[in-house]
Amino acid sequence: MFLLTDSFLKLIQPLLSNLPVWQLALKRLVNDSLEKVLPIALKERVGSEELIVNTLVTGNSEELNVSESTSEDNMSKIFDVHVHIETYVPPQFGIRGNGEHLAVGGYGRNVAAAKYSDWVRIRKTLEKLRPPSVTELLLSYNGDQILEGSTTNFFVVSRKEDWDSDDGKAPFDYGNKNSFEVQTAPTTDGVLPGIIRQLVLEVCMKEGITFREVAPSWSKHEIWEEAFVTNSLRLLQHVESIQVPTEWQSAHSKTWKDISWTKKLFQDGPGMITTLIQGKVMEKAILEGYPISNLCRR
Repeated sequence: MFLLTDSFLKLIQPLLSNLPVWQLALKRLVNDSLEKVLPIALKERVGSEELIVNTLVTGNSEELNVSESTSEDNMSKIFDVHVHIETYVPPQFGIRGNGEHLAVGGYGRNVAAAKYSDWVRIRKTLEKLRPPSVTELLLSYNGDQILEGSTTNFFVVSRKEDWDSDDGKAPFDYGNKNSFEVQTAPTTDGVLPGIIRQLVLEVCMKEGITFREVAPSWSKHEIWEEAFVTNSLRLLQHVESIQVPTEWQSAHSKTWKDISWTKKLFQDGPGMITTLIQGKVMEKAILEGYPISNLCRR
């Protein structure tokens, strides 16, 4: 369970730069609520079941426009914290036939810089575009540049465009990580700056894997070799297929049954780059995780 990690606090710091007291107030309120409900959830879980914790923080928008001098105690009167805990079965990584099946079927989010609660309601209208076999919808403004998933960040592992044996260079080497680049949409395109997304970026830099923050273009999907999605629950899960509507403009007035799809299939199981990043992300996630036992008073 990863709660309020250092990576998370670094990501939200720009949003709170003028109100540093928010950081402490939010952390204390969330942790105080968790201390009350976690012992009950831990007592009722069966065996070593995982727990998923959802936290909703609300407040009066007018009262949020306060000065830096506002005390932490006063902040606690502005925010309301709601916590929900349930059991969770994490995905099995690296298993054939256990990958994600994605479909491009929605426009980008208006408020992507945070986990905005109204997005839950907006997502309901997108569900009519999701075929039953699809596990996640991808968002795009134009049907070509892919931004993110409805609940995930989206990545592709692409062959480098300048790697062309016809130009006298060495033949493409599928076993050489330098032959590939990882692509994901930049946060300036309006995508969620996810915690695991940041870990992927750090892993790529450390492992010498070319990483480019650019929205993957469906028009170049022929050179995509792998794809994966990330969030704090899936961590990193490989993709087995992606499909897009053949007619983007008219797709949003239809249901999935009335849409003609174009599909790309990937290899069974995660590829070389995905496997490497997946392992390193797991290591970093464990190191940066906030032990749930620290929240339970003895």
